[in-house]
Amino acid sequence: MKKVKISLIAVCSLSMLLMSAPKEGYAITNAEIDRQLQQIQKKEAETAKKQQDADKLKLDIAARKEQEASSIQELWKQIEEQGDKLNEIQKQIDTSATHLMKTTEELQEAEQRVETRDQLLKSRVRLMYTNGFVSYMDVLLESTSFSDFLDRYHALKSIVSQDKDILEANKRDREAVAQKKVQVENQLEEIRLLYAENEKIKNALVVKEKDKEVLIASLAKQEKDLEHISEEAEAQLNNLAKEKSKLWAERNKNNSKQTFVYSGGTLSWPLPGRTTISSGYGYRVDPINKSDANHKGIDIPAPAGTHIQAAEAGTVIIAQWVNGYGNTVVIDHGGGLQTWYGHSRKLLVEEGDQVKRGQSIAEVGSTGRSTGNHLHFEVRKNNAPADPLPYLKK
Repeated sequence: MKKVKISLIAVCSLSMLLMSAPKEGYAITNAEIDRQLQQIQKKEAETAKKQQDADKLKLDIAARKEQEASSIQELWKQIEEQGDKLNEIQKQIDTSATHLMKTTEELQEAEQRVETRDQLLKSRVRLMYTNGFVSYMDVLLESTSFSDFLDRYHALKSIVSQDKDILEANKRDREAVAQKKVQVENQLEEIRLLYAENEKIKNALVVKEKDKEVLIASLAKQEKDLEHISEEAEAQLNNLAKEKSKLWAERNKNNSKQTFVYSGGTLSWPLPGRTTISSGYGYRVDPINKSDANHKGIDIPAPAGTHIQAAEAGTVIIAQWVNGYGNTVVIDHGGGLQTWYGHSRKLLVEEGDQVKRGQSIAEVGSTGRSTGNHLHFEVRKNNAPADPLPYLKK
């Protein structure tokens, strides 16, 4: 269903109606008028169906768009949480890197200690090589007394113990520090892998967010296209109502009934005693879809069943369900002026009826796109909505 297609249908429909409309100086019969009225009613039903389908699809798209927007909010939350995790992991990486640097320094210090001990052992070996090798037994046997023997024994024992301690210290230093370095390196590698995995998750969430933003933009475009379709359908319904108005005027003329021609003056208030206006004329936030929309009339709250009165004498050209308006009465007052009464619980007049100013035409209700019992009242001049307040007398 496309805008161009709707436009072509509208043009063809209006062309057919205009071709069959009464020409100036030619008296069209009531039978022909009834036939043309039936054709218009059929077109009205078809157009109303298209408008209803477009509005329903628009509501579905709006609901999906809202769902996707909520999903994006959740994605933003997840991305933020993932970012916090990455920051925390980065702190762990920095801490582990600091520990690794410290461990590396400790290892270098241990290696320096090992090198120093090695030098001590090597210098002793060099001294023994320079002075000639003397076994520990030779040293003991050269004792001059038992006391000298004990002194030599303890001295040798101390040297052997010292060499053993040096070798064991070297081994401990090398093994402990090297093991600690491997442990820190492994820990750092694990944290880096964790960071990479979390970065991958965050990037995937960002891609998903972008995809949803593209989807929402696409849904918004579809919503806008459907808005055009709905607007064109409403324009077509207005044009059909205009043709009906001409036909009813001709029929009333044929039946010697009154022909109404509004020439100015204030209209009567459609709900006497109910002067509160809950929503005025002009742009507002639509109470149902929560978006900016042009409110083409005024809303007057009242209990269900309150009688709605005609604001001026005229001919009823619509008395049926109208998409969005619910049960609706439209009165043609002549001179290009119409009044619309929407969301009625019950209609008290029929199409073609001539009504007087102040006559009860319907009962207040909440049919159509309504959030509570009220009268939606519109004034249209030459099919264009106008602010009703300048026309009304409270």
